[in-house]
Amino acid sequence: MRKDTQLTRQKLVDAAEKLFAEKGLESTSLFDVLKASGVKNRSALQYHFKDKAGLINAVLNKHSGVIAEYRSTLIDQLQKEEQWTLHQAVDVIVAPLAEKLSPESGGREFLKIHSQLMVSEQYSQLRLQRPELRAEARRIQSLLAPFVKDISEQSIHARFALIDCLLIHGLARYFYTEEAVSRQFFHQTLVQSIVDIISQPEPKFNNI
Repeated sequence: MRKDTQLTRQKLVDAAEKLFAEKGLESTSLFDVLKASGVKNRSALQYHFKDKAGLINAVLNKHSGVIAEYRSTLIDQLQKEEQWTLHQAVDVIVAPLAEKLSPESGGREFLKIHSQLMVSEQYSQLRLQRPELRAEARRIQSLLAPFVKDISEQSIHARFALIDCLLIHGLARYFYTEEAVSRQFFHQTLVQSIVDIISQPEPKFNNI
């Protein structure tokens, strides 16, 4: 790809990332992105991304590769030890995303967009269709397997649905509490909260 073409693509991705985080996925049009980017060629968005879903994927790709690489490194380190605690296994899930809380990482918009995707009727599947997640999920399952062996399948699904919400919405919410809570404290509180969800006894309900 030519340098000027790459620059155009990057301008569009950066503008979209900022607008999606500030105005919302549903409220931001492709024309809004084009105008904010300063790109004059009206066909550039379609050329690079085809449609809005393609543009959202490009914004996610800006960070997801780094996150996947970091998480893979953490998993490799744990598996070399052959034994690990539930706290360590959960931190493998949390740490790569929590790293995006740093202003230097450029990931604040990424986390806010992920939070929106979880509740978007039109685009929610985009965050679940990422190819790097499939290999990651299998490796994370192997780390957690020793700690969920006595939990029913229904309870596992319920707990991890809650964990997904706590992780993504929780990290996106941090930006409204960062003056009162340090990143490290928030990170560790999030890890402990997920550990507590996983390690609680199998619930006993009547008439279910």
